[in-house]
Amino acid sequence: MKFKPTRLAVHLLLAAAAGSCAAGTIVCAPASSSAGPAPWIRRISIDEHSRTVNMDVVRQRTKDTDTMGKMRAELLSMDEAQGGEPVYVFNAIPATGDEVTHLFKLFKAGEWRLIRAGVTFVGKVPALRTIETSTVLDCKRSDLG
Repeated sequence: MKFKPTRLAVHLLLAAAAGSCAAGTIVCAPASSSAGPAPWIRRISIDEHSRTVNMDVVRQRTKDTDTMGKMRAELLSMDEAQGGEPVYVFNAIPATGDEVTHLFKLFKAGEWRLIRAGVTFVGKVPALRTIETSTVLDCKRSDLG
């Protein structure tokens, strides 16, 4: 079977368009069965097409109330795992004056899990500040591109 260059280009263009239509969003919240203290991340929304991540987070916690805020992140990679679900790696965009950059990995291992690490830079050398134990999340996917 022979393809003309223009026909091949059209097929590649259609394949690329089909891939971008499959991109959607995934929205996650802490699982109700999670034990331990309430997590500081209350909701994560990942837009695969624009490669942006928006998070609803607890900015300040007191005995009586939680002060909520927003955090933006950049989706660094979205690699397919063996189970068919992608592994998302993203970093929080640090605000002016922030010393720590937060790196996140969201993956499915039976259930959706989120791991966070805090990294600070001394000069140009990264230093690990914190690693948070994984949090179990309930995630729902929307394939509407």
